[in-house]
Amino acid sequence: MTKPPLPAWCDAAPDAAFTDPVDCAAQASKFERTVSRRNLFEYLACAFVIGVFGFGAFRAAGDGDTLMAFALLSTVIGAVVVAWGLWKRASNLVRRAEDACLVHLRRQFEHQNRALRAVPLWYLGPLVPGLALFYFAEASGVAEQAGWLAGIEEIALRALISVLIFAAIAYLNHWAAKSIERKIEELDSLA
Repeated sequence: MTKPPLPAWCDAAPDAAFTDPVDCAAQASKFERTVSRRNLFEYLACAFVIGVFGFGAFRAAGDGDTLMAFALLSTVIGAVVVAWGLWKRASNLVRRAEDACLVHLRRQFEHQNRALRAVPLWYLGPLVPGLALFYFAEASGVAEQAGWLAGIEEIALRALISVLIFAAIAYLNHWAAKSIERKIEELDSLA
């Protein structure tokens, strides 16, 4: 009669530790709640942008400022694209019954990591055309009365601040993706 393999394994690695399934499930649920809260905040921000800029577009169109109306409408469209991208790229994955908790958690981490790494493309990118048109419309309005130099001076600081905010958002999301990569490495070290 042969000896069962488990005692031999136990003798080979007496200090081995297993991840408690309850701890794994709690970690997965906590991460999913964090993602859900973040997404809710982002959806509310998109709704705010759509409402404010949509109202502004109607008002600008009513005042005959077609370029500004188009710029604000472009921002509204950008916010809709951002909300769609958030839903498509950064929503929580559905738990599959056939996946062990660690497999699901790793899938979830990888999914969010991909979304965070692509933020400049799907989150910031759709807002750039509207923002650029907005600043162009403001500069051209000033330029009609005081020249292009005055128009550029009018928008320069705010445009620079917008660029810096976009850069900060891209950096923070890159940093968050690095944090998630470390979590993936931790999970991989358990295997």
